[in-house]
Amino acid sequence: MNNKALFKLTIITAAIGLIMILSVILSGTAYPDMFFRIATPVGLLFIFASVILGFISWLCYLKDTIKSKQYIWSIIVAVLGLIIIVKEIIRII
Repeated sequence: MNNKALFKLTIITAAIGLIMILSVILSGTAYPDMFFRIATPVGLLFIFASVILGFISWLCYLKDTIKSKQYIWSIIVAVLGLIIIVKEIIRII
């Protein structure tokens, strides 16, 4: 799959998830309501899938930069990405 197509799929998946969560918030429904019980987990699933697709897109971008022999740029992108990942893991702990 093309890296640009994968990135577009990531954006679309995240947008669908956010729209579903926003629709639950704006409708004002709570737990016993069927719309809440269906839309909330599905929206969260779409957002979780977009995070995974974004990570895969990032890895594909790194592969493309290494393949095109842009070694310095690939090192910069890899280091910045790893800094963000480590920072988030430390923040969670």
